[in-house]
Amino acid sequence: MEVDFSYQSQRMNLLFSTLKWMLDSQQIGITLEELSKRVDLGEWETQHLFQEYLGKDPIRFVQDAFSPSLAQVSRQAQLSIFDLFDDSLSDSKPSIDLDIHLLEEIPSEIQYSIFPYFLGSVFIASNESGICQLTFEDSEVGSIRLRRTFPKSTIREEKTALQELAYQTLMNYFVKTEDLPVLPIAVKATSFQVSVWNELAKLPNGELTSYGAIAQNLGDINASRAVGTAVGANPIAMLIPCHRVVHQSGKVGNFRWGSWRKQLLLGIEK
Repeated sequence: MEVDFSYQSQRMNLLFSTLKWMLDSQQIGITLEELSKRVDLGEWETQHLFQEYLGKDPIRFVQDAFSPSLAQVSRQAQLSIFDLFDDSLSDSKPSIDLDIHLLEEIPSEIQYSIFPYFLGSVFIASNESGICQLTFEDSEVGSIRLRRTFPKSTIREEKTALQELAYQTLMNYFVKTEDLPVLPIAVKATSFQVSVWNELAKLPNGELTSYGAIAQNLGDINASRAVGTAVGANPIAMLIPCHRVVHQSGKVGNFRWGSWRKQLLLGIEK
């Protein structure tokens, strides 16, 4: 059954333009009343719009998005043996379960679709083995990148069940209420790139890391530059959370799909 995105698209477009405006104009001290007038909704409706997609209050989001500690890597205290039995620590786990693996051979056919999303339209491509690309259309034309990556594959616009599963995962990304199936990610990459992306996939929601920390986890403290290159080549936005990699200095840093979008993501997850 084909889903009608028209109503949801309007709401997501409104939220997207509002979030972008809040960052661009540095709306640090905005009130709920002022925000409601801006979006031409009642205060309750404005709160509901943010809660529906971000899972948090709009004013709390503003405070987090402009927090001086937004991009600071937190150093976790070393656990004692008693902490192993502390149920309060059981929520520290990845919010998305991924099966990231290399394509054994170049797929003969790849399908793609473009979906509405409150952080910008997303391009999702899949092959018979899994999702091979998920990118933001306003930052790069997804079909161009896909054809460059898979020049010998037949590429056509067609919605698949895997794409819809990936999209549903995105829709539940910040407001997850139930466990989602493991999402297969089948990418054209090097073994090193996949090892870096798997490290990213292990990060719990809201936890930040650095290039150096990933390099150390992979057993080579001198591989920070290579890690940075692998992070920048990530073809699966958000689900492989390269936005959670920040500078050790506390700077948000660059992001393939815009530093402003990275600030939004970190603000939502904080």
